[in-house]
Amino acid sequence: MNGLNELRRKGALVLIYVSWVCVAVIGLCTFLADTGFMPVAVAGFITAVPTFQVVRGVYDAQTRMAIGLALPLYPAILLWQWAGGQWMLDIHMIFFAAIAMLTIMADWRPILVAAGVTAVHHLTTNFAAPSIVFPNGSDLERVVFHAVVVVIETTVLIIIARNVEKLVLDQAAAQEERQQVEEEAQRERSRTAEQQNLVIEKIGTALGSLAKGDLSLRLTEAFPASYEKLRTHLNSAVADLEDIVRNVTGASLQIENGSSEIRSATEDLAMRTEQQAATLEDIAATLRQLNSKVQANATSAQELQGNVARARQDAVNGSSVVETAVQAMGEIEQSADQISQIITLIDGIAFQTNLLALNAGVEAARAGEAGKGFAVVATEVRALAQRSADAANEIKALIETSASQVARGVKLVGESGESLSTIVSGIAQINETIETIASVSREQAQEIGHVNERIARLDSATQQNAAMVEQGTAAARHLSNEAITLGQIVAHFKLSQEPAGGSGRASHTSSRQAA
Repeated sequence: MNGLNELRRKGALVLIYVSWVCVAVIGLCTFLADTGFMPVAVAGFITAVPTFQVVRGVYDAQTRMAIGLALPLYPAILLWQWAGGQWMLDIHMIFFAAIAMLTIMADWRPILVAAGVTAVHHLTTNFAAPSIVFPNGSDLERVVFHAVVVVIETTVLIIIARNVEKLVLDQAAAQEERQQVEEEAQRERSRTAEQQNLVIEKIGTALGSLAKGDLSLRLTEAFPASYEKLRTHLNSAVADLEDIVRNVTGASLQIENGSSEIRSATEDLAMRTEQQAATLEDIAATLRQLNSKVQANATSAQELQGNVARARQDAVNGSSVVETAVQAMGEIEQSADQISQIITLIDGIAFQTNLLALNAGVEAARAGEAGKGFAVVATEVRALAQRSADAANEIKALIETSASQVARGVKLVGESGESLSTIVSGIAQINETIETIASVSREQAQEIGHVNERIARLDSATQQNAAMVEQGTAAARHLSNEAITLGQIVAHFKLSQEPAGGSGRASHTSSRQAA
């Protein structure tokens, strides 16, 4: 309610200031319109009453209604001053503005009073003195129109004023309720602070013991209801931490034993890995030498293949020469046969010649002395025929001997050709065999190269494994040292007197139940 009264007080002050501004305007119009001092005297009178109330500090409903009564009278006085002037219709707008300004006091009653004053003024002056209302005299329709507008404006302004009044009242109620809530919250905070101090003190004591490594302490005294879970959770956490420390203690011993075994095993593994790496390195070196030798063999086989290929080509060329010689021997043999036939023909001619010479001698003998010369010629012819026959026989013997030798040469050349063919075939087989050997040697060299690469990778991997084993050994040694350190750290805590094993969990459960 105080907020609404303050709002109405400030609104009343503002409207009083506005009222005196209107009085000053009316006073100015007194000189401009030449209407005398009666209008300004009336304006000052109607303003003095609410001003007196406000100066006294009275802002009740009567004061507000007095202000509502005064505000619409200022435009009525202005109409009186400017009666018959061109601004009369425009001055009517001041009525609406005056009624609207009353909304600032958040009270519907002054608005209703101002609307009533406006309506009475228009109706009364429209019939009693229309010249001071409208420039053209009485105008009932315009009065009705103004009345409708005033009613609509008044209705809206009353609704707004009521809503503002309700809003201010609601805010005041909310403010009062908020103050009550804050007071209650302050009391609750005080009570909660006392509980918090108590809880903090007990938890601080428990945490102090926990900081010293004492895990056997439990909070047995109940906390306030809102903090009871905190006590339960703290006891549960300490019990869990006790179980963890107990388990860590056992685990640290197991880790120490296990790390010692791992360190021993990794040292043995490191030694065997180093030996394996050395063996692989020797194997890799041997394979590299073997690879070099196989590559050299492959190169030699390839060169031998080239030599055999050239020998085979030479043998093929020699076979061609032998075939040509055989053909030449055959032609010689054919020529010898032809010569033998010619010699046989010559021998026949010599025989016929000898026979003719013999007949010629017989005929010369018959002729006596006349045929002596002819007989001599016949004797010479026969001797010539005999020598021709002897020469033909000698040539025939020589040709037969030559033919037999040529035949023997042809046979030998043929055998040589067959031998060369056999040699060519053998060389071809040797060439194929050597080519196969060279191909296999190359493949072996490649495979040995691949094996060498794999051995090299295996050697590298073995070296890396050896390094990793060394790292594993160092890690196992470090783990053993950390396990010892962990055991020393855990030894700082004081545990409750309970046997190790499954009883730890039972104690944890019982401690939770006790909490």
